[in-house]
Order: sequence, then structure tokens, then C-alpha cells
Amino acid sequence: MSKIRNTQLIDGDLDPALHSRGSSRTGVNPGKHRRSDHEVLDEIIRYSGMDPLGADTAFNPTFTSSRHERDWILNFLGPFYEEEYLTDVLCQVRGGKEATVYCCQAHPSTGLDLLAAKIYRPRQFRKLRNDSQYKQGRSYLDEFGKIVRDEGQLSAIRKKSSLGKELTHTSWLQHEYHTLRMLYTAGVSVPQPIAQGSNTILMGYLGDVDAPAPTLNTVNLPASRARDLFDCLVQDVETMLSLNRIHGDLSAYNVLYWEGEVKLIDFPQAIDPRQNRAAFSIFKRDVTRLCQYFARYNIRANPALMAQEMWDRLVQPLPEEIPEE
Repeated sequence: MSKIRNTQLIDGDLDPALHSRGSSRTGVNPGKHRRSDHEVLDEIIRYSGMDPLGADTAFNPTFTSSRHERDWILNFLGPFYEEEYLTDVLCQVRGGKEATVYCCQAHPSTGLDLLAAKIYRPRQFRKLRNDSQYKQGRSYLDEFGKIVRDEGQLSAIRKKSSLGKELTHTSWLQHEYHTLRMLYTAGVSVPQPIAQGSNTILMGYLGDVDAPAPTLNTVNLPASRARDLFDCLVQDVETMLSLNRIHGDLSAYNVLYWEGEVKLIDFPQAIDPRQNRAAFSIFKRDVTRLCQYFARYNIRANPALMAQEMWDRLVQPLPEEIPEE
């Protein structure tokens, strides 16, 4: 039987370049030592600043595809077991460039059956594309969700030192969690945020254990529901804008569909239109992508006009100058 590689099991938690066979397309020098999957996972665990939990721990998750992924799960999800948010890890839902999502059995105290655990990849193994346009005017948040004001830490961020990269990584997670909380409280169609910490966000799960909710781009909607869902998503976009939030990467790939309902997901890049001079173009792109998807259901809309009307009604003009952090 052929050996199953950890990249198949973790699906995206590791930079693909670290697993290449020396192909020139990846930019990896074939003459250099290629770290094994286990070496890379060991480094991830060391980076987390947590000691691998032993086999005798009370937390004994059902999903354990390998010893190294078991360490990964125990380190990042073990604290949520101890704090009685979850009782088991059942399966992996999806992997991506920024994070991996697991389906977990919720602790009865949460009032939920299942939870989604989104574990961010440590900063040195993540590559956010075009992240500068989203960080414009944005404050950095620490592990407690407070604005970083310490000049030494801000200097480390500007210099992109190891500490600075770690602080930037933490800030992305905190921005997503606090955005989720604000939007959920306002009634926007997003997963219920439950807790955050240990490089992870816990939230309500959509779907079944063996059938997670698909993304909208993979779904053929019932014709009778398309208009209602389009109106629902447009209303969510408008509500978000009224709360000074723009998704920033909205498309059918970031909308889950389950039993006739939709949920918006993935908010690390969400921006505040009062702080970002590229905000309107980003907002118009979000609205355009939404309209493009629903055009297949003969729902006709003018995204440029829609975006402009909402913007003029809900967004205050930016000041002439925005002070840098």
C-alpha cells in the first residue's frame, strides 16, 4: 500500500512549495535538502509555542490521521476541550492557504451540536495575496483584540521582524473574529462565533458531519429560491456597509448554502470604508461578483449603480489625510 502523505491529510496547511520534488516551477532548488512533511509539522508545532500533548491526555479526538496531525489538533484544539467548548474532532472539512477547518462535536454547554474550528496556519507558512490593500488604515490587534499601541511592537510590524510577522498574523485572526461577532449580533447571515484563541476561531457549523455545507459556486439553486437568496445577500452586504464593514473578497466561493439558507464566511480581510482609500473599488468588486453569480438565474442587476447608491447613502467621506500607524 502506498504511503499517504500528510499534505493529502492536511490539504493546504503547508506551503505547496515545501512539498515539491524540486520542480523549477516552484522556485525550489533541487540541490537543497527538502524538508519532510514531519519536519514541517514539527516546526509548526514549535512555532505555536505549545508543547505537544501526550497520548495520555483526556482529549482523545476521533479524527487522527497521523501522529503529527494529532499533535497539531491537540495543541490548537485541546484548550477548547479543556474549556468545555468541544468534546471531539470528527473530520476535516476543508484546507486552504490561510487556514484549515475541522468539524467538531460541540460541548452541550454551547447549545450546539457541531462546531467548525478554523485553525490559521502560522504566519511563516501563510501567503496572503495583495494583503497591503486590506491593511491600509487598519489598526493592529493583539491576542486580546485590543489595538496595539506599543511603539516597540509597531516598529517590529513595520520592520517585518519575526515578532512583527507574529503580531500581524494574530491581528488577522482577531479582525476576523471581532468582525464575525459584530455581524452576527446585527443579524447578518454569518456563522455564530463561539470563541477564539490558540490560533483558532470556533464558530457554528453548517451541514452534516459527512456532508458539510457546499459553497454557492458548486450549487444549482432552485429557481424558486434564487431571487430570495440574492435579495438576502444584498441586504447583508448593505447591513455590513452600515456597520462600516466590507467583506473584501466576496464571491460565491465565500458563501455557504445549506437547506435553502446562506451564510457568508471568511472575513480576515474585511475592511472599514472610513479607513481605506481603496474601499469603494473593493466594495464595488464584491457587489459585482455577487451579481455575476446570480445572473445565471436570470436575475438582472446593475452592480455599479447598486454599489454607488449604497455607498452614497451609508458611507461618510474619508478625511483628506489618514494618519499612519
